[in-house]
Amino acid sequence: MKKTALLSAVLILFSFAIKAQQLPLYSQYMMNGFLLNPAIAGSVDYFPVMITARQQWVGIKDAPSTQAISGHYLFNNQKLGLGGYLFNDKFGPISRTGLQASFAYHLQLTGIDSKLGIGLAFKAFQFKFDQAKLITIDDNDPAIDHGVISQFVPDADFGIYLYNKKYFVGIAATQLIQFNIDLGDSTLDKNQIVRHYYGTAGYKFPLGESVDIEPSLLFKKTASSPINIDINLKAYFKKNYWIGFSYRSDKDIIAMIGVKVSKFYLGYAFDYSMSNIKNYSNGSHEIMIGYNIKEGANKGSSLL
Repeated sequence: MKKTALLSAVLILFSFAIKAQQLPLYSQYMMNGFLLNPAIAGSVDYFPVMITARQQWVGIKDAPSTQAISGHYLFNNQKLGLGGYLFNDKFGPISRTGLQASFAYHLQLTGIDSKLGIGLAFKAFQFKFDQAKLITIDDNDPAIDHGVISQFVPDADFGIYLYNKKYFVGIAATQLIQFNIDLGDSTLDKNQIVRHYYGTAGYKFPLGESVDIEPSLLFKKTASSPINIDINLKAYFKKNYWIGFSYRSDKDIIAMIGVKVSKFYLGYAFDYSMSNIKNYSNGSHEIMIGYNIKEGANKGSSLL
């Protein structure tokens, strides 16, 4: 009975994670949309390698923390893109550590001077539930052995991405398999990995020779949650400096700033929540570091 009660509490926690944030949250995805859509693999003619580190809800113990390193490349035939990334994501006693491999085929649409990428990704991660991080009323409760429940989870993503130098439009569905996580008690319902849907769109407007303005949107949806919308606006100066602002429909305001020096670039984002969580948190921080291998070796566009 005690074990059933324990696992029921875990179900509640895991359900909260499903509704609130089952997948990592990023603020600078405009600079690395590959993390959301596998069809972006190979959408530039160089090899961007990016490291992202995010600490959410600073001031709250065991708040979500994410680290990711990614890269993708377009082969010489200009049609096949390959990419991958490693990730580590933690939220309280729950963590996911894994990798993803993405494949994308890019079609040249000469009639509209654009390309269409169609991508598929396969990923696997280790799901862990660390009982040692649970705070219990009875330290000697025999239902809690302070061990780790661990399970291997396979999954897949699919995406479509239409783009050129001025605009982009993409849709993606992630966690297609919806694998069931078994927490060790057959009397309880299993915890399902939930499918996520993303839609992105943006357009870059030149303002003179040195300034570009790029408004963009991100739509996020799961089967059990309403649509969340990010409204973004970024300004680029001489293609090497940028500032940006975003508003999330769940009442977050984000400020971004970044700089590019040669092939290196650095970006920072700060999230401030207008919801009740602001009474307990000092905001969220995200740092992005990147290097564009082979940038400039071929004629083509840059993200910046």
